[in-house]
Amino acid sequence: MLPDNMKEKSKPTHAMDEIQAAVRPFLKELGFRARWRAFNRLTSDGLTQVIEFQLGRFDPPGTNATGYRRDLYGKFTVNVGVYIPEVNKYTFPGDGERLFVHEYNCDVRERLGNLGPEHRDIWWDLEAPKVQDYAAEVFLRLERDAFPFLAQFENRDAILKQLTEHPTSSFTCRPRIICAIILAGRGQSDEARSLLATQARENRNQPHLGFLRALADRLGLGSLE
Repeated sequence: MLPDNMKEKSKPTHAMDEIQAAVRPFLKELGFRARWRAFNRLTSDGLTQVIEFQLGRFDPPGTNATGYRRDLYGKFTVNVGVYIPEVNKYTFPGDGERLFVHEYNCDVRERLGNLGPEHRDIWWDLEAPKVQDYAAEVFLRLERDAFPFLAQFENRDAILKQLTEHPTSSFTCRPRIICAIILAGRGQSDEARSLLATQARENRNQPHLGFLRALADRLGLGSLE
């Protein structure tokens, strides 16, 4: 027999499974394939769009936690992202090809709540009477907020446009690096080198400079000096 605390831990998991089960046929019809809590769809340009459900930290009621840590037990959120294979290839050269992508592997990432009218991170309570209501809300937010967001990054031209026009947006912390890798892959070496050189001038952190120099070398761009 499972101890009481393990029984309590299983309730949010069961509720999360119910919400995913309700959403899965909808996403499958749109071309997404599922693995555990993540859904992947390949675009015509070879990018992977990701929608992934995330349970809050598994701290059951009564667990002592540090005061500064937000209590997310029994809550869930939804993460949305876009994976660019060559960016992973050149920034994490030892990883190899990913057959399935999680949101944390993505180069463009955002929370579903941040994409909505609230523009803030939202974690919903996994209370049994409300599970179907939350499934309906996830449907609404995916259609209204997530899919338009993903459409903005559906191909590499769109990514270059978005990251050039919104270089400080929350959905990525390395816009120049992403653009440089895409441009280098297209043979636009001068533009790619210029972006990495600008990044090197603005961030003199030594480990980061070492990363940029190694990246430029892997891309065949030569010196950034």
